[in-house]
Amino acid sequence: MSLAARLNGLYGRSIYLPVTILSQSYRRASRRLRGVQRGQETRLPQAAWHEVFPAKPIVLVQPQRKQGDVNLGELAVLASAASGIDGGGDIVEIGTFDGRTSLNLAINAPAQARVFTLDLPPDARSKFALAPGERAFVEKPRSGRHFLEAAPEWASAAGRITQLFGDSATFDWSPYAARASLVFVDGSHAHDYVLADTETAFRLVTQKGVVIWHDYGVWEGVTRALGQIEASRHLGLRHVRGTSLVVWRNE
Repeated sequence: MSLAARLNGLYGRSIYLPVTILSQSYRRASRRLRGVQRGQETRLPQAAWHEVFPAKPIVLVQPQRKQGDVNLGELAVLASAASGIDGGGDIVEIGTFDGRTSLNLAINAPAQARVFTLDLPPDARSKFALAPGERAFVEKPRSGRHFLEAAPEWASAAGRITQLFGDSATFDWSPYAARASLVFVDGSHAHDYVLADTETAFRLVTQKGVVIWHDYGVWEGVTRALGQIEASRHLGLRHVRGTSLVVWRNE
C-alpha cells in the first residue's frame, strides 16, 4: 500500500472528520443564536463512527472530491465499514457515479469480498421521477471511471468490482439476495427511489450485515424517507456524526 494512501486514510478519519464535526457544531450554534433555519431538519439519533465501525487502519485513494462525490470524512467512514465486513460477504453499491467510492470499498474490504455496483444508464427511462438536478449525475462521460482506470497498484481490488447497469427500482436483484455484508445506498435522492432502494437493501443484506445511506440532511427526499422508515419500523437507524451517512445493522 502506498504511503500517500495510508496518509489519506489517517487524515480523513483522524483530522478531516473531527474538524468537520467541530465546524458543524459551530455553525449550528451560530444559526440558533441568529434564529436561522438552514438545510434539512435531522432527527435520527447520532453516533460516532467508532461506535458502529471498527477502528482498523484504512487507505484512501482519489481523495479529491468532485460534485456528487462523498466527502473525505464520509469516504473514510465507508472504508472503515468495508474493513470490518464479514469475510464471506459481498458489498453492493446502489449508485456508481464515477466509481470513487466503489474503488475505496474494494481496496479496504477483505481480499475475497466482491463489490457489485449498479448505475442507471444515461439513455434509460427511470421508473420514478428523479429529484431535481440529478440528471447531471446520470449523464456523465463514463460510469465507474475511477475503478475502470485504476492505477496498477489498485488493479487487483478494481478487478473485484462488477459494474451493473439498470434502474435500481426494477433491476433483478434476486441473484444477490442475502449475500451482502455491506449495502451502500447512494442512488437517486428522490423520495420514491430512497424507499424502493431501502427495501432492496433489506433484501440484500446478510444477518449482522450493514446498510449505509448517503445524503441524509442534504437531499429532502433522503431525509424524509429515512425519517418515515424509522418512525414506522423503529429499526434503530443512526446518523453518523459529522457526515450525511445513516447506518443500520441487521442484528
